[in-house]
Amino acid sequence: MIRVKLEDNVREYANKQVTIKNFGNRSKGFNGNKEKQYTGILGECAVYLALGRELPTYQSGSVVEDVIINDKKVDIKSMARNSDMRDNFVHNFVAYQKDNNNDVLVGVNINKKSREAQICAWLPKQEFLKKARFFEKGTKITRFDGTSFVTGAPHYELEQSEWNQINNVEDLKSI
Repeated sequence: MIRVKLEDNVREYANKQVTIKNFGNRSKGFNGNKEKQYTGILGECAVYLALGRELPTYQSGSVVEDVIINDKKVDIKSMARNSDMRDNFVHNFVAYQKDNNNDVLVGVNINKKSREAQICAWLPKQEFLKKARFFEKGTKITRFDGTSFVTGAPHYELEQSEWNQINNVEDLKSI
């Protein structure tokens, strides 16, 4: 996986973005709160930085893809945790977004303790939807460590080990 240190300027940039714009405007609901939106923007910034690009801008309307790589529309799926990514951790995808016009999903882990983004893995969206487990809204999910939660929206999830691994920047650039 690619590790990107989330320097103060990047965290401040992400915070500013979610302060001036609400990224949770899904017509079907389950709009992420500011913290979840911040996590998403951090993941996007990390991918842009790993690709050697300027930080993303969010000046116009609704964004379907987060970045274009090799003419593919990429949706970056970021989750914040207090640890590094593990093979049995999942990346998830809210089902309300499945009809968005994107080609590839990239899974990013934001380690809140180390202030580091880990660009972990990728899959074509259609392959992800075939492989992933689907959970209806209101389903109670229990994790391997015994913690549980009730889903706030229908969603898909797939363990890290089931994705195409990103080991270095060249892997990311060749999606």
